[in-house]
Amino acid sequence: MGVNGRRLTRDDWVTVARKALVASGIDDVKVDVLARRLKVTRGSFYWHFKNRQDLLDALLEDWEVNNRREIAQIVARVADEASGLSEVFRIWYSEDPGYPSFDLAIRVWARKSRKVAKIVHQIDNQWIALFQSYFERSGMKPPESFVRARIIHFHQVGYYALGIAESIGDRLNLAPYYYEALLGTPPPEEMLNMLAAMSPAKAKAKAKPKAGAAAKPKPAGRAAAARKVATRKAAK
Repeated sequence: MGVNGRRLTRDDWVTVARKALVASGIDDVKVDVLARRLKVTRGSFYWHFKNRQDLLDALLEDWEVNNRREIAQIVARVADEASGLSEVFRIWYSEDPGYPSFDLAIRVWARKSRKVAKIVHQIDNQWIALFQSYFERSGMKPPESFVRARIIHFHQVGYYALGIAESIGDRLNLAPYYYEALLGTPPPEEMLNMLAAMSPAKAKAKAKPKAGAAAKPKPAGRAAAARKVATRKAAK
């Protein structure tokens, strides 16, 4: 039984291993250490894993599967030329807040393990190939398409690595500018609508106002400003 009195699952062990990896690195992901954190005996661990390596494989698989799932989601949407790469930004801005530190921890681990490095390089190459295929379908030729694809992926990996502290509102406001800087074109209408729907301000506006309270006008955000710019450009 775990700390809350229920029987631990395989996912419980992977979750605590992930926290240990993020907090102090792969060397601290040990059965004894994790068992103490969960306040259980080592025997509980062996109900779910053959050995420590089995747990490490599950931890790496957790990261790998998450990336492959996101890539598949984008591939399913990117065929729609009108949407551009809006799905990429939607995934970036709606992911688990703890994912950036997990991604960085995996990459640090990869420096110590050839096996992990191989998986990380495979995933990185899949992301880059995805972006490159988008640019080439839009008429861009290599090597420019390859370089632009790398810039997009390196941008996000760097964002994770730097641990930039921004509110979701700030990130959404800056998104149209990042989109144009990375892709070289103004964000499509679909993306602007998506950003507006994700805005914390809009979520608050949906809440029922108190009786007698007058609604206060809200200033237009940068996403709205970018929408106007994109509309003007399209009209030219």
